[in-house]
Amino acid sequence: METLQAVTVRLPQAIYRRLEQTATITKRSLDDVLLQTIRGNIPPSLEDVPPDMQDALTPLLDLSDNDLWAVANSPIDPGQWQRHRHLLQKNTDGTLGKQEQRELEHLRDQVDRYVLRRSFVLALLKWRGYALPSRDQQAGNASP
Repeated sequence: METLQAVTVRLPQAIYRRLEQTATITKRSLDDVLLQTIRGNIPPSLEDVPPDMQDALTPLLDLSDNDLWAVANSPIDPGQWQRHRHLLQKNTDGTLGKQEQRELEHLRDQVDRYVLRRSFVLALLKWRGYALPSRDQQAGNASP
């Protein structure tokens, strides 16, 4: 079981009432509503990403909101994405050669890094209070 730490927080009355109403409506304790609210809005942690990506993501924490949006909206290279999809299809068909297998592994790593970086940036923007793009809008950036 997780060890819990008691914390005293001073909240504006309007926010307290809203949390209390949420607890009543959802038939949950105020503690549960507060914990879920914090869990859902805590900033992303570098501890949650693979160690080999931490150094690449650390500078993102200091970017301005505009710079974070620029990162979030930058699409993956269309040629790289097309090649990745082509090699994935060849892999599915069982026609992928050794050299292409290595290329696919490299491209898969690049795509994974792109997705992780973009997800991290979007989580930062959410934590800073911005509404995030819908899933359809997000998918539009991943597949040119």
